[in-house]
Amino acid sequence: MPKILVIEDNNLIRETVLELLESRGFEAVGAENGQVGIELAIAQIPDLILSDVMMPELNGFEVFAILRSYPATASIPFIFMTASEMEKAIELKADGYLKKPCSATEMFRAIATQLENRKLATQNIKNYRTILRHKIPASAPGIKNLGWRLRRFARNDAHSNVIHT
Repeated sequence: MPKILVIEDNNLIRETVLELLESRGFEAVGAENGQVGIELAIAQIPDLILSDVMMPELNGFEVFAILRSYPATASIPFIFMTASEMEKAIELKADGYLKKPCSATEMFRAIATQLENRKLATQNIKNYRTILRHKIPASAPGIKNLGWRLRRFARNDAHSNVIHT
């Protein structure tokens, strides 16, 4: 099952969300603040992140910006959970937004939507790679020997720049 990282400083909310996720078969990991959330996201590469906005250490917006700057975490679906900062969350163009308090149904719907979007995006990438694998050899038969030709050219070019005295 997918792994979901929950970054939430309120113990009761974090534990409740983790229990709900586990009851639906998700692997759920909790972080009590933004700094711990970043460390866990980088170490464990979850399939999705649910993050509060207002937290000590680093707020949810800072967590989002930092994780988007790392190639390994940049494409992880990120859903903000916020009671008051909805406009700013929307401006940042995260993958999803939940207004606190939200129902379990709303949370699971948002999670399902983002996981399905990620699955489709991954499938599209695989399809494009397959298409390219078939098109490149057909359109450029000499590409197979291109590396050898470039090395030979570089050797010849290096020899032609030698000054003989």
